[in-house]
Amino acid sequence: KIRSLRMDRIGRLLSVSGTVTRTSEVRPELLLGSFTCRKCGLAEKNILQQFQYTKPLFCKNPACNNPNDFELQMESSRFVDWQRVKVQENADEIPAGSMPRTIDVILRHEIVEKTKAGDKSVFTGMFVVVPDVASKRRSGENTVSQRADSN
Repeated sequence: KIRSLRMDRIGRLLSVSGTVTRTSEVRPELLLGSFTCRKCGLAEKNILQQFQYTKPLFCKNPACNNPNDFELQMESSRFVDWQRVKVQENADEIPAGSMPRTIDVILRHEIVEKTKAGDKSVFTGMFVVVPDVASKRRSGENTVSQRADSN
């Protein structure tokens, strides 16, 4: 049940059922980024992206030590499709006098666009906390990617 999700379930595989109330458009997510140093041209591959766009911390070329001037190499980076789905607890699970609770579920890979608003579904995946990246960015910056695992 959505209502029973607590911190002791974080990082565990679980299933929740509910009614889809909203779906986002499908977006690309950068999983592994490949970058090139703009000063010396050294390639840095497979930089894991977690919850935000992450460049290398510095160039690994000892003669360069470039701290932040890198270009993303789209052709050698790995992307997947993802979609955010809002899921509301089923009517028969809501205690009398209570408001229904909702959670966001992130769908990835081949399961994007397999559900629509009004569908009653069971979602199985890892229960994770996604930081609110939007509140941490400075005015004028774009959030490149947010990620959570659910299937």
